Amino acid sequence: MYEIGSEFSFERINERENLLEVFSRISEKNKKSIEFLRCGRDAIGFVCDDIIAKNDKGVAFIPALSCDSMVKPFEVRGFETIFYKLCEGLVTDDAYLIGEIEKALSDGRCKEENITVLLMNFFGAADISKTAAELKAKFPKLTIIEDVTHIIMEIERYLGSENDSADYVVGSLRKWMGIPDGAIAAGKNEFLMGALTGDTDFVSLRMQALNEKSDYLKNGGEDLKAHFRSLLSDAEDSLNDGLDPYIMSDISADYLSCIDILSICEKRDNNYDNLCAFLKDLPLSGKAFHLLPSKKDENYTAFMLPIILDIDFMRRSAITDEGKNITRDEFEKRLAKNGIYAPVLWPISQEAADICKVSKDFSENMLTFWIDQRYDRFDMEQISKVLMHELSVL
Repeated sequence: MYEIGSEFSFERINERENLLEVFSRISEKNKKSIEFLRCGRDAIGFVCDDIIAKNDKGVAFIPALSCDSMVKPFEVRGFETIFYKLCEGLVTDDAYLIGEIEKALSDGRCKEENITVLLMNFFGAADISKTAAELKAKFPKLTIIEDVTHIIMEIERYLGSENDSADYVVGSLRKWMGIPDGAIAAGKNEFLMGALTGDTDFVSLRMQALNEKSDYLKNGGEDLKAHFRSLLSDAEDSLNDGLDPYIMSDISADYLSCIDILSICEKRDNNYDNLCAFLKDLPLSGKAFHLLPSKKDENYTAFMLPIILDIDFMRRSAITDEGKNITRDEFEKRLAKNGIYAPVLWPISQEAADICKVSKDFSENMLTFWIDQRYDRFDMEQISKVLMHELSVL
């Protein structure tokens, strides 16, 4: 229950930690190398450079549900990229992937040591450990990169000694907290290549945008909102598809040197559980929208909470002309007008959509809700109320 006034509640104070030292300590304990980079695509590009230096470029197998920032670092370096299918729940279609790898080997496109596979545990609901182990058992010379962005707070899980199947891990830190940049790249062996140093437009533009957003949240102003959103867009445009990886800025490193890791994880998990419960209780749950078939693994700190809209049902049930022609993107805008921003993760290429119907349907009908440490139970309740209201007035 929410109250204004009355007695204080007890607020626990957790020990603040240096997150970068935690990464480094766990990596060193498990004899792995780690570098802190500017963004996720720089991390992938940095790993690609290491693969080329050791094994030369070759074929990269990438999940069909991948945005450009996951694909371009391979393409700009001359890898042949092949999308593979996902099953319901966004788990890897192991049989399909193995079949495609066997095709690439049998037709002479590449040798086993020149094959790279990118795996991802989507939203902590699509464990890839069995896939990685099976691939290594069948093709011991191929290279596995695990994108851990959605499970990045479970450091021991993917940098620990039990995760021996992945040769590299990459992940974005800036997607988890208010820093201008930040990502990790880790590997079983020392990296042969170094990342670039120095100031970049990406960091300066994002830092200005983050400061302007803080001003906007305090004082409002549509012009200010438009300006910081433009700066964020310019920052993304300044990235060179991961072709020139840069190390993480001192600004972000300083921020990450003293954070309440436990509180971040607890708030995210509480928000996820509360929002999941609120959404399941809505009358249109399972009709106008669906949650992921697999609930977030309880051993992972929650990243975001996705829903899959049933646009056909929404149109059939609509009572207005506008509702009878609603699209996912238009519904996203309706939520945004109410202050609920539910981004689309991810638009995918036509080639990927043609290969994988699951990825195509997810990309075209999915919205994701923020459940991070900025918010609380009241905010999660507001999300569910706005969602239900907008569904009911179509």
